[in-house]
Amino acid sequence: MIKILSILSILFIYACANTSPSNVKTSDTQKVTSIEYGIIKSSTPVKIKGEANWIGATAGGMIGGLLGTAVCGEEEIIGTKCQDIAVVFGTIGGAAAGTVIQATLGNHDGFQYIITIDECGESIATCKNNEDKVFVQGGKEAITKGQRVVIIYGDDIRVMPYEE
Repeated sequence: MIKILSILSILFIYACANTSPSNVKTSDTQKVTSIEYGIIKSSTPVKIKGEANWIGATAGGMIGGLLGTAVCGEEEIIGTKCQDIAVVFGTIGGAAAGTVIQATLGNHDGFQYIITIDECGESIATCKNNEDKVFVQGGKEAITKGQRVVIIYGDDIRVMPYEE
């Protein structure tokens, strides 16, 4: 049972995504994505709240259900009233706890960037600043004001410093 709980705990922790712009999902590899260039107009620190999904609830429910089987002692088998109730309440409580824990573990720091997007014609020499867009992404250090960046559009949007 300890091995099962360990495996479920590892899957549970793995479910908490990292939003660092240098981490790329497999689904973003080997395909054409569009990009834009711009300049950081401002960066503001933000707290990004974690979100729960079915993985946290499922892992928590499984752990709670397994723990519920141990409530009435080893001499009783599944199907007895005590153990049935313990398994049901353990599963429900574990799912609720898994949801809350996954959301809490997903909390992290990030930055909101206002970026003045370049509008370029046929050549980079004809670029002009056209419009502002806002992006939020996780990270420990902000991209500095005035830094030229590339915005990469895929399943996730990433803002990365860019040097020509």
